[in-house]
Amino acid sequence: MNKNLRTVWILVGAFVAMVGLAYASVPLYRAFCSATGFNGEARRAREAPRYAVNKVMRVHFDVNTPNIPWKFKPAVPYLDTQVGKTKLVTFTVTNMADHPITGRASFNVLPDTMGAYFMKLQCFCFQDQTLKPGESRDFQVVYFLDPKLMKDDDTKGIGDVTLSYTFFESKGGGKSGT
Repeated sequence: MNKNLRTVWILVGAFVAMVGLAYASVPLYRAFCSATGFNGEARRAREAPRYAVNKVMRVHFDVNTPNIPWKFKPAVPYLDTQVGKTKLVTFTVTNMADHPITGRASFNVLPDTMGAYFMKLQCFCFQDQTLKPGESRDFQVVYFLDPKLMKDDDTKGIGDVTLSYTFFESKGGGKSGT
């Protein structure tokens, strides 16, 4: 009987560990992608680079609002960006609904290999955004392309990058960022 009880406890422990890992996998994966730039996720930077290199890349801006009645557009379709220099781009968002809506933007960088080198200093995507009915607001992103991309064989030959945003309705609601 002692062997059977021990086996039961091992199986229960393994089950609890698997369930815990299943719940933790999504936030752990997001943290991993954010920290490494894996899967095209742009990284948040604390400060601008100290130097720039003699390479210009075209950064295209793609916007989507699949399940939220917002009009969302960049001020310009693309910016030519010197690697290592900070750039600012503005996006305009308008709530077309007759009630307030809170949304949050997710983002991605293509090609995926550029995710580790596309660095954001300021972004509206870090917080929920609440817009009143008919309200329009401009949101800014300050970014740079990390000069380290020139040392990576997978990225040094790339000339075009796409920063893509998708706004989704936030279920948390109520929090408004800038």
